[in-house]
Amino acid sequence: MNFDDLEAFNDDEIEEVSLNIELVRKNIPTYNSQKLCEMIVCDRYFGFNQEISIMCMEELGKRRMAGDNFEFENYIEESMKGLPVLDFSGFDIRNILNQAINQK
Repeated sequence: MNFDDLEAFNDDEIEEVSLNIELVRKNIPTYNSQKLCEMIVCDRYFGFNQEISIMCMEELGKRRMAGDNFEFENYIEESMKGLPVLDFSGFDIRNILNQAINQK
């Protein structure tokens, strides 16, 4: 998608999307351990939703106590190592807007 594509949207066509925490809570037991770890990584990397991350850790803990030997700590750690470092120290919205304007 480029900036020209964005012009095709009008505000009436954009719908708000929200995350249903209760639906996630209900479905967590059905998710495999890798998916639970990926949800935790999203929280740690993006600060996405700590409440979901806690629910995932609780489920992984329950599974461990029930005899699951999946090493979720290592999976999470390795996943985090594979992500680029986010650095917003030089973030300047004016530069981004100028780049967008100049691309037209």
